[in-house]
Formats: sequence, C-alpha cells, structure tokens
Amino acid sequence: MEKSIELVNVSAGYLSETILTDINFSVKKRNIVGVFGPNGAGKTTLLCAINGLARIWKGKIYINGISLSPFTSVSLRKKIGYVPQIIEVDTKIPALTEEVILMGGYGRIGVFHFPNKKDYNFLKELAELLEISSLLKKPFGQLSGGEQRRTLIARALFQKPEILLLDEIFSFLDWKIKKKISELIIRVHNEKNLTTLIVSHDLKVIEELCDNVVYIEKGKIIYYGEKEEFLRRINSGDF
Repeated sequence: MEKSIELVNVSAGYLSETILTDINFSVKKRNIVGVFGPNGAGKTTLLCAINGLARIWKGKIYINGISLSPFTSVSLRKKIGYVPQIIEVDTKIPALTEEVILMGGYGRIGVFHFPNKKDYNFLKELAELLEISSLLKKPFGQLSGGEQRRTLIARALFQKPEILLLDEIFSFLDWKIKKKISELIIRVHNEKNLTTLIVSHDLKVIEELCDNVVYIEKGKIIYYGEKEEFLRRINSGDF
C-alpha cells in the first residue's frame, strides 16, 4: 500500500532545541496510527514536524511522496488537517461556531475570498457528520469541551485534507464524550478515506481506535508496529 507519511532520519525541534532525534517510520494511506509516550516525549513535536510547524535539523519528511521543504510546505499543509490540544478560550470572544469551521478553508479558498454555496453545503455536511448542526450559530467560547473538540475537527476537515492529525483531543473529557468522539473519528476516517495520527496518553484510545502504534520516549522511537504487539509488550512491562 502507498505511503502517506514517511520520516527518514529526522531530527526536529524549535529554535535551537532538538526534541526528536533520528526518527524513522512511515504510515500507509488510510491507516490510523496512535502516538503514545510519557509527557515531554516529543509526541506533539512529531505532529508539528509532519505539519511543517517544527524546525527540521536533519533528515527528510515526505507527504504523499513529496519532500517537505520551505518550497513545498504551504501546498503540503493544505493536505493536512491539524487539531491541536485545546487551549483556553475566552468566553467573551464573539466568533460563532460556523465561523471557526470556515477558518479551516482559508488555505483552500483563500483568506480574501468569501465561501460560496458549495462551501456552505460542505460545512453543513460536516456539522451533521459531527453532530454539531445546532451549535453553528452559538459563540465558540461558550461551547463545552467536547463540543469545541468536534468543532475543531470540523474545521480541520473543512480544509478537505488527506491526513488528519489529532493531538490529545480526549483530555479532560468524561467517558461518555470520549466514546462519542471516538465513534465519530472512526466514521469520519472511513467516510473521508483519511490517514489519521492520534496523539494520546490513554491506552484505551490506542486500543479502540488505532491500527499501529508509535511509542516515543525522550525524543526517540522505542517501538513502531502493530497495536496488538504493542499492548502485549507494554502490559507485560517490556517498556
């Protein structure tokens, strides 16, 4: 199967700091890969490197066979939907939920172009898929944590990506909301034929959603392979 993402001897970080060292792995198209590891291991930096948001000190990153570089990063990032960890949102910010979703289309339709009827129909399709149709006219800052996460997933999908990067989107949610969002991610992944990377510190998320697992410690890959073998080894104390 064709590779969607490939990292070859990649060392990456920010400013003068190196966080990832000699990273090598590839992700096949339409796979769901879990990124697991302790706090500070470099999980978020890995997603940022793939999305062209981290500094690559050494090595190569390929997206659909095209090398990520200063010359290709803008066009390649249009193929990637990124949902970062939730940040604190000021409840006084007036941006509506539908406006937050439309922001995801800036790279595709342009900052100075207005969405057309086709764009609004697609927005409605995503809202129905993620079960947030009733929230579109509500201020984003007044939504619950689970509603904000679903909105940000919709924003990422509005870009019409081929790759979806999800960073700790289940943090601080109760189990009912986790289950609902997990089911939605599987549905979206399958319906949109995505390649999906999920950063999570929750083994339950890895077990339920992922095909393969990248296990990172101190900026290095300790394991990359099938989920079942990873779970067997971590549960037996091999890591």
